[in-house]
Amino acid sequence: MVRSLVVLSGVILLTTLSIDATDYFQRSESALGAVVASLFENTCGVGTVPLVLGSGSTLCLDAYEASAGEGCLVQVPRSAVETANNINDPDCQVVSRADQVPWTQVLSVQAEQLCARAGKRLPTATEWYWGARGTPDNADVCQLNGAQRRTGADAQCRSGSGAYDMVGNVWEWVGDRVEQGVIDNVSLAASGYVADVSTDGYPVSVTTTPQAVFNNDYVWTEPTGVRSIMRGGYHGSGDEGGVYAFHAATAPQFSSGSIGFRCISLLGS
Repeated sequence: MVRSLVVLSGVILLTTLSIDATDYFQRSESALGAVVASLFENTCGVGTVPLVLGSGSTLCLDAYEASAGEGCLVQVPRSAVETANNINDPDCQVVSRADQVPWTQVLSVQAEQLCARAGKRLPTATEWYWGARGTPDNADVCQLNGAQRRTGADAQCRSGSGAYDMVGNVWEWVGDRVEQGVIDNVSLAASGYVADVSTDGYPVSVTTTPQAVFNNDYVWTEPTGVRSIMRGGYHGSGDEGGVYAFHAATAPQFSSGSIGFRCISLLGS
């Protein structure tokens, strides 16, 4: 008897929750609908967007290219040394915010440190690719030809996950490195126009002629040494920059006024 009551109560509760969940998504104001709302609430913080990976897990990707927060000594670093000075300032925080100057002149290891200070990290090359998917690979929409712009200036240069400027404006460091031409046991293709990519977004085949199906994007690799990776292209890449563009031909000690980064974090962190 008791068992039957427990089962019946459970059925009633689940039915009620189902009804109220339906009511909630139809904009009703029931109390249980509010509970359901909290269950489905996006727990990614301000300036981030939820990124659902192929595995089904969800992370929080910065919506904008990283920039220096108000507490930083140097608002627009002009060298890796000025970036180091900012890192040594405990009040300096990296931010993800619209209408800011992207933080460039940063080594990949410095970008890792800045993300870590914010409780985040650099995305992997694969996470970056999943976050960039759906971005128009088009110089009329994203900044691939011209001067560098402020974060989010091109409102339509937005990925399916809601992140801005993942194509063009500035190259973006990712957290992986390539050793002897290999990443995650995958041998990268030589430099050339992208002809095929793996499901993880790695260029695995190239050709000497631009491929329209891959938006004429280009891959730069070196078969020897340890190389840091940047993705997406920059404001001077032209057709060669884009969602599939992959640059792994520079040493980790390299910085440039055309290379920035963005961070990623766990859901709810």
